[in-house]
Amino acid sequence: MTRGNQLGLSTLFVYLNPALGIYTNISPSEDGIPPLFGQMTYQQGERSARVAFIAPETGTTNSKLPLLVEDLARQAGEWGAYHLLAEIDESSPAFEAFRQAGFSVYAWQRIWKLPVSAGEVFPQTDWAPARLDQENSIRSLFLSLVPPLVLSAEPMTVHSFSGLACHQNDEVTAYSDIEFGPQGIYLKPIFHPDAVDVDCLIRSLTGIIPNQSNRPIYMAVRSYQSWLEHGLQKIGAEASPRQALLVKHLIARQRSPILERSLHALETRHAETSTPLARVESRNHQGSN
Repeated sequence: MTRGNQLGLSTLFVYLNPALGIYTNISPSEDGIPPLFGQMTYQQGERSARVAFIAPETGTTNSKLPLLVEDLARQAGEWGAYHLLAEIDESSPAFEAFRQAGFSVYAWQRIWKLPVSAGEVFPQTDWAPARLDQENSIRSLFLSLVPPLVLSAEPMTVHSFSGLACHQNDEVTAYSDIEFGPQGIYLKPIFHPDAVDVDCLIRSLTGIIPNQSNRPIYMAVRSYQSWLEHGLQKIGAEASPRQALLVKHLIARQRSPILERSLHALETRHAETSTPLARVESRNHQGSN
């Protein structure tokens, strides 16, 4: 959404991140059916990998989709991820394919496109970059509002929160992560029900974010924060179809380099020459099976 065409030139800059693993599976064309592409990304040190895209959209009815998704999960586990996450429109034919591949729903969400606020003057805002001394308050906010099922799929990261925090009456009443892309800005907020004037907070949030190129701003609203949707409708935000948030729990492979070399030698010694072997593992490269 915020990065535009996932196969386009702008996404090539993502590959320059040395800590990001990117794996692409290509299911070849057969019987007039176009090839199917699937990509998974994994940030080193995180507990979860993510399905970046499945393309083309018409390929979501392809009978090979469950096998392609299974391969993405295999690679994510080998890189050390404990979960593989995906976001899919609930009406998409791919939803059932992901369920067949062992994914389960842990939450629902809608993506809202916020109205343009260019030139609008906001009153003194309660938003500011999150400070290190607010980290415990932000964690408490998440633990009190986010269901355990969601936290098991999206555990809070060990590093400091780097988004925007809303401080009211000596308490952190809201927090938002921000992702910047060439085609838009993506907000992932969480609001405490006691936050004062939430509608105004949402509008002022769009005004404080640096956005000189006037990119569209999108906000994800999870099912456990659905009470925010009434206010979003009031300010003229546009809702997308509801999405299922899916997770597949993996068994991460934790092997030492010495054990890996020993197992590789053992596999090579006992493999029959008549048996074709193919395995693709990469960091910052595309692979195809």
